[in-house]
Order: sequence, then C-alpha cells, then structure tokens
Amino acid sequence: MAAVSQQGSRAGLITALVIFVVLFLVATVLFFTTNADNKVNEKRVADLQLKYTQVIKQTEMTDPDYQTLQELQRDPTNRGRSMFDIIKTQRDDLSKAITGQANTPAAKAVESAATTVQSANKTLEPAGATVPASSLNNAIMVLAATIIERQSQADQLKQEMAKCADDLKKQTALYQKELDTHRTTLESARTETKTIGEDTVKYRAGKDEQVAGLEKSIAETVEKDRKAMEDLNTQLTAANGQITELKKKLEQAYLAMARFKVSNTGESAIRRADGIISQLGRNNVVYVNRGLGQQISQGMTFEVYDKSEGIPRLAPNADESLPAGKASIEITRVSPGSSEARVIKQSAGSQIYVGDVIANLVYDPNVKFRFKVFGDFDIDQDGKATPQEADVVKRLIAQWGGIVTDDLNIDTDFLVMGKEPVVPAIPPEQLKDDPIREFEQKKAEEARKAYDDVKNKALDLHTPVLNQNRFLYFIGFFDQARK
Repeated sequence: MAAVSQQGSRAGLITALVIFVVLFLVATVLFFTTNADNKVNEKRVADLQLKYTQVIKQTEMTDPDYQTLQELQRDPTNRGRSMFDIIKTQRDDLSKAITGQANTPAAKAVESAATTVQSANKTLEPAGATVPASSLNNAIMVLAATIIERQSQADQLKQEMAKCADDLKKQTALYQKELDTHRTTLESARTETKTIGEDTVKYRAGKDEQVAGLEKSIAETVEKDRKAMEDLNTQLTAANGQITELKKKLEQAYLAMARFKVSNTGESAIRRADGIISQLGRNNVVYVNRGLGQQISQGMTFEVYDKSEGIPRLAPNADESLPAGKASIEITRVSPGSSEARVIKQSAGSQIYVGDVIANLVYDPNVKFRFKVFGDFDIDQDGKATPQEADVVKRLIAQWGGIVTDDLNIDTDFLVMGKEPVVPAIPPEQLKDDPIREFEQKKAEEARKAYDDVKNKALDLHTPVLNQNRFLYFIGFFDQARK
C-alpha cells in the first residue's frame, strides 16, 4: 500500500469537515423551513377543522339524512353541486310550496304554515275537527276530507233540490190545473152573480115599496102605543101613590094594633113553665113530665128553675140580669108521658128537686112562636160574630118547634138580636187618605143603623127583644153552645 502524505490527509479532513458543516447548515435550514411549513399547515388544518365542524359534525355524518344528501349529490343531475346548494334549493322549493312565492325566508314560511294551521282549525271548528299545531300536512288532509264530506253533502242536497224541483213542477202543474178550473168556475159565478144582482135590484125595488108601507104602519102603531104607554104611566104613578098611601096607613094600623097589644104577653110566654122534674135518677139523670105527642124531641135542652122562685122576669137591662137557672138538662130519650134527660150543667151549691120547673123559650106543646133573628152571633163565645152562627140560632128555633120569620111585624112574638155592631172611632183626617178604612167605617155605620132601626121597630111594636145570651139561657143551651 502506498504511503499517504501528511499534507494530503489534512486536506481531505478539511474537505470532509467543510462538507459536514455545509450539510449541517443545509439540514438546519431545511428543519426550520419544514417546521415553519408544518406550523402553517397545522394552523390551516385547525382552521379548516373549525369551519368544517361549524358546517357539520362528525357524528352527524352517520345520520341517514346526510347519506341521502350524498346520494342526491351523486345523482347526475346534481353533478358538481355542493350539499349546501342542494339543501338551499330544497329549502327554497319547500318555502315556495308553503307560501306560493319564490325566495321566501324559512322563518316566514314557518310563520305562514302556523297561520295556515290556525286558520284551518278555525275553519274546521264548526265541524268538530281539529289538526295538530304546526302540522300543515295534517291540516291539508283534514281540510281535504272535510271538503270531500261537504261535497258529498252538497251532492246529496243537489239531488234533494232536484227532487224538490220535480215535486214543485208537479204541484205547480196541479195548482195551475186547479187555477184554470177555479177561473172557469169564477167566470160562471160572475155571470150568475150578475143575473142574481139584476133580479135582486128588481126584488128590492118591490120590497122597498112594501117596507115603506110597513114603516108608515109601524109609525102609526108606535105613536098609538106611545100614547097608550103615557096613559099607563099616568095610571101607574097614581097607583104607586095609592100604594105608598096604603103602606103608610098599614104602618099606622100596625102601630095602632101594637098600642092595643096586651102588654107583657112575651114575658108571660117566657115565665110560663114548660114542665116539671117528675123524678130523679142516678148519675145525673132526671125525668120530666113531657113525652111522646107533646112536641118534645131528643136533643132538646131546658133550663131548670127552683119550683118556689119560678122563672125570672125579663129585666130591661138584658146584659146585667141573665136568666140562669140552677141547672141545664138535655133530653136523651122520649117515652109516653115522660122523658129522660141528663144534667149538662149545674150551678155550684144548687140541688135539683122533684117539682122544679123547666123552660125552653122556643118549646110549647100547643103554640108555635114566631121569631125574628137579626144580626151576627157569637155562639161559641170566641169574640167573633159571624152570619154562620146566626144560622145555628135559626136551626135551633126551627128544630124545636118555633117559626123563623123574615119580617118584623105585629105577629112577631120575639126578636132575637146578635152582637151589637161596633163603629170604630177613627178621626176623619185618617179616613181621608185611606179609602179601605173609609169603606169599612161606612159599612160599620150602616150595620149599626140597621141594628138600631130593627130594635126601635120592635119596641114600637111592643115585641120582646132578647140578646143572644138571654136567648141561650132561656132555652137551656148556653153551655152547650160554648162546647
């Protein structure tokens, strides 16, 4: 091997060192250059990743809608179009389908769809149908179904209208036929009426002459009857005057007869005993000496008076002196010659003896006394006088042999008077503004006047006057009436 010179080795080492330094510098420059490019690329990738994420996320790329868009993008008709362009076109088409106008914003289309649904619900509300909110498709379907239903109803109505039209035509034809018949009849009637009218004019002309003659005859008859009526009225006036004069004379005769009427005949009838207690029984039972055939009946009441004192006199003041006896009895059984009675009331400390007299003002075995009953009575002593209780008095008189008369005259034996009417003392100024109270006051005054007139007439006729209490005592019915 040839020997290498020292100078040559040094030159090679320097050359190698220079080459190493150059390569190192080149590598360093390339490193920094590459590193700078990498950072730029990394930043670019990060920016692209951010923009890409804002458009679509990695997880959304597995959604079926994304795959559908990819299929649409691969369609030849969409060659070279981006997904955004396809989506935008679909949105514009949908907005136009909803609103009917191109380039309508999506928000505007959504608002229009909601308004349409609300309008559809409002339209369907009378039919009872509704669609879900914001469901334009359902709204359209429901409206379509409703329209079909309404169309069906409209068709049915058209059919019914056509049927009605046919019926109307038939009815019109019948009516027209009847109208023609009526017109023919009317023409005939007019002709007949004209003929009858002419005959009526002729008939009326003849009858007018007859009526004129009758009117003349009637006028003469009326005038004759009028004169006869005037004569009759004159005679009637004279007759009424005679009747009035005769009434005055009759009243004077009654008064004259009353003056000659035997005094105290009423009191004699009152104080006359109608029988005696003939026997005493047990348990408040007594027997009287009146029986069958002597006008005595079951249910009749008698007042019992002491045999030595007899029946009290008829005192002038009837309210202060009541003819109360020692007891009251009621006939329970009538037998021949005697009757059984029960004691219905007995005065305290009194005792019934054989021989005590009995009396009932209405009862008399031989005479029917005539009674005039006037006014309202308070038989049950409840403070209310009524006409119905006056009927009770009349019934007792008729039941026990008396006669109830409507008139008060010289033949009347007794006047039985009810409660005296009370006229309220009301100042005139209070009656002025109260027509109801004024009417009641006037009615009370009229009742009081009628009461006094009847009482005064009885006094003029010397007819005994009994109030209700004295009458009830005299027939032994005072305590029975209060039950």
